[in-house]
Amino acid sequence: MTDRRTYLADAIRLYLDSPGAPRRASRSDWAVATTLYNRGVPLEILAHVVRLATLRRHRPGAALEPVHSLAYYRRVLDQLTPEALDPGYVNYVARSYEALFGESATPSSQGAVSHRQNRAVSDRR
Repeated sequence: MTDRRTYLADAIRLYLDSPGAPRRASRSDWAVATTLYNRGVPLEILAHVVRLATLRRHRPGAALEPVHSLAYYRRVLDQLTPEALDPGYVNYVARSYEALFGESATPSSQGAVSHRQNRAVSDRR
């Protein structure tokens, strides 16, 4: 597993860069990220949860409801079934997410920066 500091930063980036997320993380978001780290949740699983939860909230032609806390994704994580972690399904969710939102929701800082820039552009429309 990644060191604590890197994990927390990447977890918060995944959250803030997801569609409908606020611009800044709260103290409680950092506390949730710490809990996820302490539980040993891999960032790849958290990225899958972000994609899956976002797709569940998506309604064609409607704006996504905002997500107010990283805790929302923790609840989705806690409800995961073995089928939801099947590699074929994980790939399907990743492809669907990328097709709808044009990004991959990966725990890399390079992806986070480019998404933030894309989000700023789309917010102006």
